[in-house]
Amino acid sequence: MMLIYLLKVSACIAIFFAAYQLLLAKLTFFKLNRTYLLFALMVSFIIPALTIENKREVSVDNKATELKAAYGNYISFEENINDDNANVAQPHNWKQIVEYGYYAVLIAFLLRILLTMGYIRYAINKFEMLKLGSVVFVKKNSKIKNCTFLNKIIIDSSLTIEEQKMVIRHESVHVKQGHGFDKLLVNIACCILWFNPIIYLWRIAIDNNHEFLADEEASETIDKNVYASLLLNLASQTNNSVANNFSKLPLKNRIMMMYKKPNNPVKRLTYFAVIPLVLVCSFAFVNRKEVIVEKERMSNQLQSTRKVDFSKTNYFLSNGIVENNNLMEEQVLIIDAGHGGEDNSSVALDGQKEKDLNLRAVMFLKEEALKRGIKVVLTRSDDRFLSLRDRLPKQQGTAFISIHHNSKPITANKAFDGIEVYVSKLNRNIKGAERLGTGILSKLNRLDGMAVRDSLGNVNLLLLRDSKMPSVLIEMGNIADGKSLNYINNEKNIRRISNLILDGFESFFKAGC
Repeated sequence: MMLIYLLKVSACIAIFFAAYQLLLAKLTFFKLNRTYLLFALMVSFIIPALTIENKREVSVDNKATELKAAYGNYISFEENINDDNANVAQPHNWKQIVEYGYYAVLIAFLLRILLTMGYIRYAINKFEMLKLGSVVFVKKNSKIKNCTFLNKIIIDSSLTIEEQKMVIRHESVHVKQGHGFDKLLVNIACCILWFNPIIYLWRIAIDNNHEFLADEEASETIDKNVYASLLLNLASQTNNSVANNFSKLPLKNRIMMMYKKPNNPVKRLTYFAVIPLVLVCSFAFVNRKEVIVEKERMSNQLQSTRKVDFSKTNYFLSNGIVENNNLMEEQVLIIDAGHGGEDNSSVALDGQKEKDLNLRAVMFLKEEALKRGIKVVLTRSDDRFLSLRDRLPKQQGTAFISIHHNSKPITANKAFDGIEVYVSKLNRNIKGAERLGTGILSKLNRLDGMAVRDSLGNVNLLLLRDSKMPSVLIEMGNIADGKSLNYINNEKNIRRISNLILDGFESFFKAGC
C-alpha cells in the first residue's frame, strides 16, 4: 500500500510541476509562485491519502448471503509454522524486499540531511569571529559564508562594509519570509520521494524562487547594476541544499528576472488553472471505497437441518476417526484445541495457560453445537500433546476450526486485543475457507464488548494449508490484555462467541458449503 501511495504522490508531483514550468515559472509574481510550489507539494501528498466512501444498499436472501473475502495486512503469531515433514520452500516476498529497500534509502537520506546540518553548525562555530544578533561574521577561509542557515545570517568578514550591507539586506529577506521552513519541507519531500527525479527539480524551483524574492526586495534599495556585479563577484558552486546562499551558480535566471519588467496584473488569472489541476488529481488519485450494506430479505422457506440423537451414536473413536460413510449429508464440525500437553504455548496475565483456555473454549463450542444438532469431532478432549500432522482431520467433514488465543502485549507491533479469523491462501480449497471465514466474521461482528477484525488474515500454517476441507483458525482474544482476558473468563461471553461462530458455520453449510 505504501508503494502505491508513493507512486500516486509522484504522479501528482509530475502534473503540478509540469503546470508550473509551462504556465508560472516565467512570471514575476514570485510570492504567488512560492505559494503555488508549497501548496501543490502538500496537496500532492494529501490527495492520495484521502478515501471517499460510497455506501450502496442491496437486498439479499438471508439464506443465500455470500460475503466477498477481504484480507487484512496483519499477523498475531509466528507465520511460517511447519511440521517436521512439511517444510515448504517459501518464495521471496519481493514486495516486502522492495519496501525495506525503500525505507533503508529513506533513512540514509534523512541521516545525510542531519549530518549536513550538523556540519554547517560546526563550521559556523569554528570560524566565527563576531556575532551581532542573528548576524554571524566568519573568517574568510570558512566554507560556510554569505548565506542563511535557519534564522542565522552568515557573512564573510573580509567583505567591505557596503558589500556586507548588500548581502545582509538580501539574506534578511530569507529570514523574514521564513524560507528555511520551505527548504526543510522540500528536503523532507526529497527524502520520501528519493526515487522520483522531478522532486529534485521541484527543490531547485523553490531555491530559485527564494532568490528571486530576495533579489526583488533587495534591489528596491540597492542599485541593480552594483548588486548584479556583487552577485557575479561572489558567485560560487555549491551543492548545499539546506542553506540559502547569496550567490550560487548559475546566475543567468536570477539576473534576467531582476531586470525583467513586471508582468501585467491580469496574468494573475493564470493561477486559477490550479483549480482544474487539483480536481483532475483528486479524481484520478483519491482512493475510493465502496461499502455494500446488505439488507436481509427473509425467505418464505427456510432450509431445515436434520437433528441427530448423539446419545445413541458413537462418533468418537481413537485418534478422532468418525465411523460414518455419509457425513456430508449432515453438519460435521471438526474442532481443534490448539497446543496441549508439554506444549503450553503462552501464559495469560492471571497465570492460565493458553492450552487450557483453548480446550475450555472448545468444550463450550462443542456443547453449543450439540444443542443445534451439529455433529462434532474434537482433535483432543483432554490435556495431551498432538503433532500438527496428527491434528489434521483424517475423516470427512463440513469444516475444520482451530481455536487459539492471542498473547501479545497491545504495545507490541501489530498486536490486537480482539477476535481474529485466519485462512491460508496456499490451501487448494481456499475458496471454501474464504466462504467459511467471511461467514463467521459476519456473525462475530455482532458481538458486543470485544473487538473483531473486519477482514481475514492470511497465514502459512500447516493445519490451514494442508487441510482437505474448508479450514479456519480463530484467535478468541488477547490473554495478554487485561480487558480482553476478563471478557474471555466469563462463561456467558464464551458461549455468546461460540454461538456466533456456529451461526457463521451453519450459514456456510446452508449455502452449500
